[in-house]
Amino acid sequence: MNGFLEGVEAITLTCSLVLFAPGIGALLLGRGRRSAHIAAWIVAAWLMAWIRFSRWWTPLPGGWLHVAAGLSLIALAAAAWRTDRTQVDIALVALASALVTWTWVPCVGPELGSILNNAPNEPWQQLLPTLWWLLGIYLPMVVVGALVIAAPGTINYFDRRSVRIVGMSIIAIVGLLVAIRLYDDLASELARRSSY
Repeated sequence: MNGFLEGVEAITLTCSLVLFAPGIGALLLGRGRRSAHIAAWIVAAWLMAWIRFSRWWTPLPGGWLHVAAGLSLIALAAAAWRTDRTQVDIALVALASALVTWTWVPCVGPELGSILNNAPNEPWQQLLPTLWWLLGIYLPMVVVGALVIAAPGTINYFDRRSVRIVGMSIIAIVGLLVAIRLYDDLASELARRSSY
């Protein structure tokens, strides 16, 4: 429970902004599939964070892989622009989530610090604590998903094509910033300005 609460507390820290801005894009992209987008976002973030924390994925953001990942995100956003296929949208959301989690510099409190310390030696034991912590930080997205399921008629305004275009544009801008290596600089600067 402490990990979840620490994740909720991390919502207020500036280091978390690099996770939320593209997350808003994923929500706006939804158009009737918002719950699936939220699930894809959280699962992709969870797996990328866990792999990073376990040190199974250690390359730092930068280099050709960084550029290729950003360009892939832009290409998927362009494909989503041309089509309204669920598979393309889910791939776009999952890739965006994985990329921002890869470049994210977390503000480390006691619970996340414990996960980071234990994950390299006990990766499987840290799988669920990592998810629990991320569910805390993504609580606003989970609440929106619950509202969509509970009262779908209240969110009809957000199902317009213009709102979908805004969501795709946010994600494409993130892809551009990743490709030109500014997104990780932004993540580092926001982490520097944050404190627990």
